[in-house]
Amino acid sequence: MTTSTLPSSWRDSPLARVAGSAASWLLFALSFTLLFQVSFAVLALGGSCASGGPYEIAVECPEAVAVFAPLSIFGGLIAVASSLFLAQGFGTPLTTWAWPILFCGLGGAFLFAFFASGDIVGLVIGVFFEAMGLAPLVIELRGSLQRTFLGQRSASGAQFYEGERARRSLMSPQAPNPEGAIPPTAGHWLVSLGILILFGFLGVLLALAWFASVAAR
Repeated sequence: MTTSTLPSSWRDSPLARVAGSAASWLLFALSFTLLFQVSFAVLALGGSCASGGPYEIAVECPEAVAVFAPLSIFGGLIAVASSLFLAQGFGTPLTTWAWPILFCGLGGAFLFAFFASGDIVGLVIGVFFEAMGLAPLVIELRGSLQRTFLGQRSASGAQFYEGERARRSLMSPQAPNPEGAIPPTAGHWLVSLGILILFGFLGVLLALAWFASVAAR
């Protein structure tokens, strides 16, 4: 009698974990870049605009803003859900980075508006957003620097050894360094960071092209 070595679920297969990490970073980079462009477009209009509805509109939103504002938000949420459901701890964790990227990125847009126009509201919102983005990231980095960039598991699902100073965090509640934890290799780092860089960059390029095509209509 032989014991099956197949994963207990299709989600636990290496292919599902790798595909989940790649797809989540691609979609998140696409969504955030679209949202970032929407923010700059609205700030260029004075900070607010509207589209549709029964009332007279003082500043009409460009088509690209009206299209991509909701799409980018829902796309980002789907990306994080995909990371949780499929990647399951493999790869650079989107669940850790999504919040800091979102708030620090948007905070940077508001700070840029402040330095460009002197609007004090941009300074206040920008600093507030930067603090909101950096605080949870610092907590995760203190939990485990390795986990924040590499992830907690290999594509096969084996948990990594993270060093004696590693500890639980909000985004990684599982105990670090369980019995049987494996030390990460250079190959593990290459795959995780390679997925982040390649698919994140691809998502940015797709967003830039998509936004430009709609804005040019």
